[in-house]
Amino acid sequence: MPALLLWGDADPISPVAVGRHLASLLPHAQFHVVAGGDHDLAHARAAEVVPLIA
Repeated sequence: MPALLLWGDADPISPVAVGRHLASLLPHAQFHVVAGGDHDLAHARAAEVVPLIA
């Protein structure tokens, strides 16, 4: 099953290393880091995130 993992590199709750680890466990994962993104990046950076999801 494809999975899209979106991570902010400024997330104090879940660091990028966690996303990388999850991506390594999911064979069909696409991992994308949003520069300057915080834990609420889907809300705060919607203009950047929506095209990645679409």
